[in-house]
Amino acid sequence: MAMPTVNLAYPQTSQQLQTPYEACLYGSVTGSDEFRSVFDRLTLRTENGSSHLHVRELIFQAQLPSSTSNFNVYSASLTGDGNTPTLVCRQDLLDEKKSWIISTRGRPEPVRLHPIAIVRPAMHARANGDIYGFASTLGFAFQSEAYKRGFTFGKGIVTINVYQLDVHATETDTWEKAAEEATWYIEAKTPPTTVGIPQSVDALVEIRDLLKGLVDLNRDNIVSHA
Repeated sequence: MAMPTVNLAYPQTSQQLQTPYEACLYGSVTGSDEFRSVFDRLTLRTENGSSHLHVRELIFQAQLPSSTSNFNVYSASLTGDGNTPTLVCRQDLLDEKKSWIISTRGRPEPVRLHPIAIVRPAMHARANGDIYGFASTLGFAFQSEAYKRGFTFGKGIVTINVYQLDVHATETDTWEKAAEEATWYIEAKTPPTTVGIPQSVDALVEIRDLLKGLVDLNRDNIVSHA
């Protein structure tokens, strides 16, 4: 299969890159009534209502040893400690083109620096083609797969996803929709930025306060695919 087209360049030195950061909060509720309360409040208090979400996510773990290659220099600039980041590949199943969004995510900043939200290095790029081959070429090994199904909301710079994880049926090797009574996950994220991190965290605090009493949004990333 053809290698994917990716608009992502790796600099020669970390000094050439201003590392972008995203900020995130997570939470969960269980039960249809609890989900409906969250859904209704977000529908009333966010912009343009909700849109449907159905995505496939592949998680790849870095396998490359440390070296002076362009990729490892780039990775070190993301993580700050020389460790290569996780590669997350997301495919929008509601999009006719079914293209991929490739995300590199580094180690979160220490809690003492950002006690309210997860703040981590992140970069995103669009891609098409053989994602497994692309990840392997960069030295990443496949780790896990998940299907998310639910709704997306927006408020200012924050994207809020409310979703369930599809259940894998081993007998048929297919993914099936979870029961509405199953756990619903809530993730609130800001886009990567090289400036304005305090503003990103403030925007997340607004969402946290908006959902107060319904769900506790915090730093705990309770879903490895988030």
